[in-house]
Amino acid sequence: MWKSFRSKIIIARQLSFGEWLTLVEAWWALFGFYPALRWFSFDRLKSLIRTNSSEKADPIRVLNVAKKLHKLVYLASRLHLLPMTCLPRAFTLRWMLGRRGIPAQLRIGISKTATGILAHAWVDIDGETIGESEDIPERFKILSSVTFSVP
Repeated sequence: MWKSFRSKIIIARQLSFGEWLTLVEAWWALFGFYPALRWFSFDRLKSLIRTNSSEKADPIRVLNVAKKLHKLVYLASRLHLLPMTCLPRAFTLRWMLGRRGIPAQLRIGISKTATGILAHAWVDIDGETIGESEDIPERFKILSSVTFSVP
């Protein structure tokens, strides 16, 4: 227990003030998406998440921002009181990217195994999987690829 607590303190000390603010934003977004995924239809949730219009940004900068956001969303999910799975994390990441004007796709896939069916949700930007292993699209057959509208 203390080893885990100590490692969290070390990680927390490495975050800048801006990263702390983003971490808090991610924590609250996870807190909102967790019940929303149980109470609202998928179409209703899609209508709530939009991408702010933005000019074409540098693709390398966009990917760096997305990877940093993924790291902070994952950290917020680990620090959460509720059990956060891939779906609320993916919705949160997609929402946070959209707020920053970065268009991305939420992907939901399934994979059949010897023990049953596995499902996973992740976020792509221009075909690049954010924060996941590169073989995710091969391991999971995409059931849904959600593109969110731009106002």
